[in-house]
Amino acid sequence: MVNEQDYFYWSLIEQLVIDQKFTILGLSQDGNEILLEPVRNKEYSIVRLRRMDVDWGNSLSIDIEKAGLKFQSLLKQGIRGPLHILNIYVSTLPPVDDYPEAFTKGYTIGKKSAITISSSLVIKEEDTKKKLEEILNVPLKNQQEQNKIELEDAHEIRNRVVTHHNELREEERKLFQNGKPFFTYIFLILQIFMFLLLEFSGGSENTETLIQFGAKFNPYIYEGEWWRFVTPIVLHIGFFHLLMNSFALYYIGPAVERAYGSGRFLFIYILAGISGSIASFAFSPFVSAGASGAIFGCFGALLYIGIYNRKAFFRTMGSNLFIIIGINLALGFVIPNIDNAGHIGGLIGGFLAALIVQIPQKKQRLLSIAGVIVTLGLLYGLYQFGMSETESQSPQYTLMRAQEFIEAQDYESAYTYLSNANKEVNNSPNILFQLSVVEVELGKYDEAIKHLEQITEIDDTFHEAHYNLAVLYAQGGNLDLALQKVNKALQYDSTNDQYNKLKEQLIQ
Repeated sequence: MVNEQDYFYWSLIEQLVIDQKFTILGLSQDGNEILLEPVRNKEYSIVRLRRMDVDWGNSLSIDIEKAGLKFQSLLKQGIRGPLHILNIYVSTLPPVDDYPEAFTKGYTIGKKSAITISSSLVIKEEDTKKKLEEILNVPLKNQQEQNKIELEDAHEIRNRVVTHHNELREEERKLFQNGKPFFTYIFLILQIFMFLLLEFSGGSENTETLIQFGAKFNPYIYEGEWWRFVTPIVLHIGFFHLLMNSFALYYIGPAVERAYGSGRFLFIYILAGISGSIASFAFSPFVSAGASGAIFGCFGALLYIGIYNRKAFFRTMGSNLFIIIGINLALGFVIPNIDNAGHIGGLIGGFLAALIVQIPQKKQRLLSIAGVIVTLGLLYGLYQFGMSETESQSPQYTLMRAQEFIEAQDYESAYTYLSNANKEVNNSPNILFQLSVVEVELGKYDEAIKHLEQITEIDDTFHEAHYNLAVLYAQGGNLDLALQKVNKALQYDSTNDQYNKLKEQLIQ
């Protein structure tokens, strides 16, 4: 004859695991203790079900204390706390004496109450279902009548639960076994090779070298060099930039490539990189390069897995992934010269790329089509927004076009062009400085002095303006003022040989 409470115990577990999607975290060898992770109930971290017939209240107290020590060892192994445990005992009868304090008032253990255990005892009675629904905050089915229990014993239900659990684990395992890392290491090798090439060709932090090798540079993109949306993916600005992105790719790339397969990973990585470059083009006027957008795209692809299989995602990397993304985006707002537009663009691009290619063997054609439409619309919109930037709104573009006039020695055209641009841009120090250089070439010294003084009022750290003022004042015979200006330039660039040489000449 099947023990009614054993059947009730396993029927409850079956409902929680199969119907309510609770996750099995641990199961004792005899099956009389099981740890479950709730899906929706945020009040408890873990639900512990314990099948034991309680004779005396002291047996409950001993069991609760033992459970507390087990959970405390989990915290020492790195499990994130605090842990709020719901402890449910399934017993044939209540204890013959009083319930212990650890049962009635709850039990806490660890620093700052790192572990709290709330306990309840249930017996197969008419009000059991309602009581459990209130405790667990989930709907439950009615138990079978006692005379029907023999149709399916507790052992069969246990096998069904374990089989279901193993099938889920196998599905989760297969989720990250769709390929072996290949392109991850190709991109690592490529970006290291390109870094060395940049270093030997003028320096990876040299703006001209970066532009020459394909960094994102808005003025050239305006001129039609669309390939600059792709080439920045393998270029890095300085060793630290390369080191951080290489570590990130080494750790996150294999996970994405295993989940999606090498072909899909290549598509995700490149599309995310392009998305990051286009977003940077639309919102940032500065020269930029790096694999950050593509790497954030890998984060986006993993987030898509989180939507497809929420349990597998959070069990493997969920909360940690959110923390990494949050830290990186926060650093982008705090640390200067980090291109957050590229990061966010890459994150969205990677998510959409994953939507397009789908997880292997889990294709949904309509979602893929929707992903293509949204991606094309977003990238086209960002590109048009970036292209709508007028010459006067882009100081870089203005300086580049003016430099073309200067190199052709067409100073009059450069003067007219920069004067008009200065009115539109509203006194950009860089445009004013280039205008003053042209004015010197045309012999308009008073105008050049006026504009250089204007620059130092806007930005006193613009040491080149102070130096040029010193030269112009010296040529005009105002040596005292020239000395003041060269001292000001040296204040911001004390090792500049040209500045020091002029100071020596003025003193002599």
